[in-house]
Amino acid sequence: MIDPQAAPQTGGRILLVEDDAIVAQIYHIALTRKGFDVVVAHDGEAGLRAAVDASPSLVFLDIRLPKLDGMEVLRRLKEDEATRVIPVVMLTNYDDPELIRSSRELGAKDYVVKVNTDPTELPLIAAKWIGEGA
Repeated sequence: MIDPQAAPQTGGRILLVEDDAIVAQIYHIALTRKGFDVVVAHDGEAGLRAAVDASPSLVFLDIRLPKLDGMEVLRRLKEDEATRVIPVVMLTNYDDPELIRSSRELGAKDYVVKVNTDPTELPLIAAKWIGEGA
């Protein structure tokens, strides 16, 4: 387990695409406490719009989403000139080797399984990828 006390006080804007309001709130709190500006989108279509409008430094992206699933959102983000350089970390409960492989092939930087990750670890995961680009 990552030591949450070691997470740097840092900045950067994070787009969190998560349909579960309670989970989104928990992650929002964990990230803002470490200095991140967090924008939340509750479905895939809103996530795509926010990726352009909010200019995030990183996207945490769930797979199971209303309107447009996370894999399709990832594909579109990586195909769009305006968003392709934004690092994307899949944040899901699907611990499926095929989804992990597919997401990496589509351009995801990391694949984090929610049930295996304490929310306080998210700032360290974010700090690892912010600035990495495509």
